[in-house]
Amino acid sequence: MASRNIIFVKSEMGFITNAITKNLEEAGFKVIEVMDDFEDFGFYSSSADMILYYVSGSKEIIRQKTAFLTNVCNEWNKTLCLVGDERCVDEACKTEDPRRIVGVFKRPVDIQRLVLGIYMQLDKHMEFERTKSILLVDDEPDYVAIMSLWLEDKYKVNGVCSGKEALKYLDKYIPDLILLDYDMPDIDGGKVFEKIRSNSLLAKIPVIFLTGKNDRETVMKIINQKPEGYLLKSVARSEIIEVIDGYFADKTLSA
Repeated sequence: MASRNIIFVKSEMGFITNAITKNLEEAGFKVIEVMDDFEDFGFYSSSADMILYYVSGSKEIIRQKTAFLTNVCNEWNKTLCLVGDERCVDEACKTEDPRRIVGVFKRPVDIQRLVLGIYMQLDKHMEFERTKSILLVDDEPDYVAIMSLWLEDKYKVNGVCSGKEALKYLDKYIPDLILLDYDMPDIDGGKVFEKIRSNSLLAKIPVIFLTGKNDRETVMKIINQKPEGYLLKSVARSEIIEVIDGYFADKTLSA
């Protein structure tokens, strides 16, 4: 569950930054102040769900530091808010990956508006965190794209196109469900499944196989591996969503 902790990154202590910290703390947030040399940043990087960056410096410095922070947000699933002079904030927004920037507050700063904005963005982040996550594994990029489009209204979907990519993803992240293609060229779904079940950190992740074959031999191979289920790729969107919704509903009831 998301916290009310914020990492506040800044280059120096000053009246404005102190006022921001004070007002956030009065609003119930825990503010972890970190200098933007990032010397101690790794120690705090997993301590909060949002980073507030007081942007300052030259164009090159701003770009470097914003790129670092957006990478941290992607790696640790955080969101980023920017505050500072218009020139500095606009420069920070030019980062190559602006998706994690969810709030921009330009000077002169309305601190009450900033606090309210951060509160609202954290609520959105908490809601997103409660959304179930699905790892979709299939060697056909078009199928991954279509399935992701079908499911992303209800679920957080991360798609990869090989068994190797799936195992690499699982080194860092634990999804709530894996949709795993049974027939893939590099490492087939059956072997990926065995690797998942043999790893104590991954063994409890539920897996539903995807298959384009409906012959008895293939179905029996799948069933014998004892996944949580299997789906034919040819079934309609509504049936796929019904099966996944039903799985999560049953899991909630049995919890």
